Amino acid sequence: MEWFDQPFGELTRDDLFKILKVRAAVFNDEQKSFWPDPDDNDPRARHVWAVVNNQLVAYARYFEIDGKATLGRVLVVPQFRHQQLAKKLMDHVLAGIKQHYGHLPIVIHAQLYVKALYEQHGFQAVGKVFLEAQRQHIKMVHQPLLTSDNAEK
Repeated sequence: MEWFDQPFGELTRDDLFKILKVRAAVFNDEQKSFWPDPDDNDPRARHVWAVVNNQLVAYARYFEIDGKATLGRVLVVPQFRHQQLAKKLMDHVLAGIKQHYGHLPIVIHAQLYVKALYEQHGFQAVGKVFLEAQRQHIKMVHQPLLTSDNAEK
């Protein structure tokens, strides 16, 4: 398995095609979401994905917005689920956030059914469940990954 973490401007045409194709398969086809995708956050995001035998098997993106770090479009393709790949994906995403936005708090809108995944990574739910992209979500927050005790100089 090979992992990648790149800003939008460094994605190859083939990488972008694979990313958008798998996002459409999971969010539009499988989950029947009609939320706009791609969106205006893609160009500002860093994109993280894993490849096995030239097949994209996991993906997420992260970026800074309004003084906070956020992440989203988290997915594992169906044939690679239940193999702890979502945990590994989150480890890579959080390492990237620490490197690029470590001084910022992290705020996400998590699909409710995967709330436990984010809790395992130190996120805490705040507020009430709400609908977004035809799915139940919950706002979750995480403290900055870099503190004055571990800030890189």
